[in-house]
Amino acid sequence: MSEPEEVLQLRACRAEVEGIKKQLEDAREQQAKLEEKINGLLKKQREARKKRREAVLAADAAGVPRLRISKEVGMQRSNVYKLLEGADTSDSDTGDDS
Repeated sequence: MSEPEEVLQLRACRAEVEGIKKQLEDAREQQAKLEEKINGLLKKQREARKKRREAVLAADAAGVPRLRISKEVGMQRSNVYKLLEGADTSDSDTGDDS
């Protein structure tokens, strides 16, 4: 004896919903892993910028020309000057404006 069409339709709907639920769980797991990776990379970036700042200050104190410092660290000269003046340049550190 075969199942009524309505019962088969109910089973199909259940399978579809459960499949989507499983895909959502997998996507959330991937998202959590990515967020963890991003947070780790942001921490490393902060540490690297701190080391870069210390290196820039040391180079300036040693008399290395500021243009050379900016080229070596890959920062725009204006941002190197701001860093040397004590300003925070954490958001703008790309390019070379020479």
